[in-house]
Amino acid sequence: MAYCIVVPCFNESDRLLKDDYLQFVNEHPEFNLLFVDDGSTDNTHEVLKELSLESENIEVLKLKANTGKASAIRSGIKEVLSDDQYTILGYLDADLAVPFSELLRLKEQLDQGYEYAFSSKKVTPGSELEYKFKRYFVGRVLSTLVKGSLKTKFFDTQCGCKLMTKEVAQIGFEDEFINPWLFDIEILWRLIIAKNRAFLKEKTIEVPVMKLFNRGSSRIKAIDLISLPLDFLKIHRFYKKKLKLKGGQTIAQ
Repeated sequence: MAYCIVVPCFNESDRLLKDDYLQFVNEHPEFNLLFVDDGSTDNTHEVLKELSLESENIEVLKLKANTGKASAIRSGIKEVLSDDQYTILGYLDADLAVPFSELLRLKEQLDQGYEYAFSSKKVTPGSELEYKFKRYFVGRVLSTLVKGSLKTKFFDTQCGCKLMTKEVAQIGFEDEFINPWLFDIEILWRLIIAKNRAFLKEKTIEVPVMKLFNRGSSRIKAIDLISLPLDFLKIHRFYKKKLKLKGGQTIAQ
């Protein structure tokens, strides 16, 4: 079984932990990494090309312009969906704030039969989490909105470490996303519409991280924070309408 992990990058040349990436693919050759250079204006592409020369398990996809995290990940997923060597796809934040050990914990869940596993920042006994108040606050607000919108008990859908079957990736990344920061929520909506709510309960699992590192400032700008509630409402209404058009399920306001 072969895995491909998409790693979106924008001006990451000073933050890339090259040795960590090389160590991971050397110790776990079943994993390939596809770095997506999202129109970086520094020397990120050169750093990534050098990294790819050191391992046949590392590839680089360069985008002509900066498209945002959601679109960059989608470009990477679409790039490898047709590659028959891969059975499992995923994505991971470039700064490795969520370390590779958490990705391996997601792999264990797919080995047990789950089709979509994602890390979360839910505090559990023994966990070591580092994050700033802004990220925590945004996460809690989104969590409350998600629970009401999707009718799920997920604590955190926004953590940048996900693993999924090809079928889930096909469903989740078929169309462009409405919002570059809330696309994880859109993936869940698309699974509800394509499958059903039971799929989220039976084949999707949230895995609280044991380690989370604070690797610097968030890429979310103040203007993005202001627009998030409105964009969330736009997403809710859009997918609620699609679900009603499909028929068979209804969602309370």
